Amino acid sequence: MIIPLPGQPTRMAPKLVPILLLVLFALALCPACTAPTTGGGQPGGTQTPAGGQPRTPPQTGGQLYPGPTVTIPPGFNVEVQENRNRNPIHPDITVTFRGGEGQIFLQKIVATVIRSDGQVITKELVRPDNGQISVGDSMVFQGTTGVDRVVVVVTLTRWGDLKIMDMLDDYYSHP
Repeated sequence: MIIPLPGQPTRMAPKLVPILLLVLFALALCPACTAPTTGGGQPGGTQTPAGGQPRTPPQTGGQLYPGPTVTIPPGFNVEVQENRNRNPIHPDITVTFRGGEGQIFLQKIVATVIRSDGQVITKELVRPDNGQISVGDSMVFQGTTGVDRVVVVVTLTRWGDLKIMDMLDDYYSHP
């Protein structure tokens, strides 16, 4: 048996390094191969509302998952507000125009409510021929006592159609 001198590599070390690197690489990939079965905000997972019992989101073909929105360039912004009526007999959702620097460019506001029961309701406010959409103009939708999705798209003269709101409105999460 040959005993190496201190500071000299052994013959086994060059063979062992590639094997150790391969094992470490395989271990690094293992967490990426697994996925949580519940929770984490994943579709089909369990969500727990504030102070409530866990529940599974309704299955409506993915329509209740909001998508991205745009930021309107400075000088052209318009504001839209969404409110929920907490009366269980009339859980209405109101979308109200609140003005903004881009009000003079605003041609149309289209609001869509996708209810938790799958029903889709769309309403619009259109600029009159001789004026503007007024601050305070609103659209009222019949919501549900579940989680409804609200999508608002505005049409600006210079910018076209812009989705400025896409959110979930949970009836039970309002104060």
